[in-house]
Amino acid sequence: MIGVGERIRRVRQERGLSVEEFARAIGISPKKVEEFERGISRPCDATLVYIARRFGVDYRWLALGEPQPVGV
Repeated sequence: MIGVGERIRRVRQERGLSVEEFARAIGISPKKVEEFERGISRPCDATLVYIARRFGVDYRWLALGEPQPVGV
């Protein structure tokens, strides 16, 4: 199973965003995004909720790796 950092990377890459663009879109530093993606640190729940809403992904998938609901 992939971790939260890899799921964040997937969201970013599927939207064609650089680390800098993604960081700007969610209001954090590019260094922090890199730390999340590499598993050095884990985003807080509020950040995960914001990423899920901002990029239209299921929070439970992003945070926990649970399958995304069909049709969402």
